[in-house]
Amino acid sequence: MLKPKRKITRDEIKKDSFVESVFMIRSYINDNLRLLGRIGGGIGLLIITMIFLSQSFQNNRQEAEYLLTKSTLYLDNGDLQNAKIQLQELIDEYGSTESGKIGAFYLAQLYLSDNNYESAIPLFERYAKKGSNPFLLTSSNEALSNLYLEKDDFNNAIKYQLKAVEHSDTKKLEAINNLKLSELYLKNNDVEKSTKILNNIRNNYADDVEIMEKIEYIYGLMMKK
Repeated sequence: MLKPKRKITRDEIKKDSFVESVFMIRSYINDNLRLLGRIGGGIGLLIITMIFLSQSFQNNRQEAEYLLTKSTLYLDNGDLQNAKIQLQELIDEYGSTESGKIGAFYLAQLYLSDNNYESAIPLFERYAKKGSNPFLLTSSNEALSNLYLEKDDFNNAIKYQLKAVEHSDTKKLEAINNLKLSELYLKNNDVEKSTKILNNIRNNYADDVEIMEKIEYIYGLMMKK
């Protein structure tokens, strides 16, 4: 009969990572002692420091992944308060890691659902600036565009919608985001740019009912101007 696996705690992760770092450095020194003496203490110390920093980066990545996983478990259980606490710790301690950037996006979404727009904006901006996932980049920029539109800040709304278009990972999504951009230009009284976008999309998506309906809707808004 198989025994249940013991859960690994956060402290054990830190302990194991530290032991691995020390062991790695000691092994390198023992294996390369003669070489280090030959090339000089300064360069040898630099090599050791680079090894240690590399291991430290790996440890930070693992810890960040741990916090992100923990926060998603809280989210799955509907415990939003503890999810926010874990995500904020993740951002504060490991914001430069990929997990830390994703954590910023998740926390921004939680603030958005609470209608706490002022807290959501800088977190979405953080991911929009430094994130790497195309879907999350598009979503972050779309959210920012909508939030700035709520504030009647058309310049920033257009700025982030342009980035949403840029990061769209399919042609259809790019067209949909361009239609949103066209509508923003129209609201900002730039009919020329709005019309140019509509004409380009209409030529390429004449058989797409969803997109053509949206185009006709925006043309209808133009007629009311």
